[in-house]
Amino acid sequence: MPKKRNEISKAIDVYKKAASVSVSEIALRTTVAAIPYAGGSILELWGGIAQRRTQERLNAVFEEMKQQLDETAVEKINRAFFDSEEFQTLLYLLLEKLHVTHDHTKLKMFGDVLANSGRIEFQADDKESYVRVLRDLSVVDVETLNHDNLKGWTPAIRKIEYSPDVLSSLSRLVGFGLVNEKFHNPSMPTTGSNRLDGQIYLKDLLASPMRRAFHLAPFGERFLKFISAQDEKLRS
Repeated sequence: MPKKRNEISKAIDVYKKAASVSVSEIALRTTVAAIPYAGGSILELWGGIAQRRTQERLNAVFEEMKQQLDETAVEKINRAFFDSEEFQTLLYLLLEKLHVTHDHTKLKMFGDVLANSGRIEFQADDKESYVRVLRDLSVVDVETLNHDNLKGWTPAIRKIEYSPDVLSSLSRLVGFGLVNEKFHNPSMPTTGSNRLDGQIYLKDLLASPMRRAFHLAPFGERFLKFISAQDEKLRS
């Protein structure tokens, strides 16, 4: 009898806990519903729309990954990599961002990254660093990084004036080591007089202040290739 009584007591405790959770949830949902304008939308998200959207994003990532692997020659893929702990880490790092990533272009990059991580040409690269950087960049940052203004001789031979929003993006890219920043000063004159040289230099500096030039870094160049769809088609 005491044993049955204990079992009944435990069952009652479970029901009490379930009831208290239900009451708490009802109270919370009631509070949310009362939020002007946004309450209904929040409840809809709560009811499963957010999960469905995340699933759709996941499908987009895997579809892009599959397409890239389908278009890659077998001999260029390290098939064993997809069974490794390293690939598992890359996958989880990207999946963590699905809840806060809705831009289809970036989801496509996620799929390209997962496919490219198994390519032999990237076998020796620090792929986790690439993925961690990609997680923190916006699509606009990637577009800035891939702009011709940062490539070749362009930054050296052209005086480029960047808008404040682009400068903000460039600063982030410099921080990640994707872009190199250089400061160009007026050249120091050589008249033979230190005093005259200083005066001329100061005049030139005031007339043409020090400017910043940004160049795509080797890490940035490799990063762009890693996050991009590889332009190759298998021919029969």
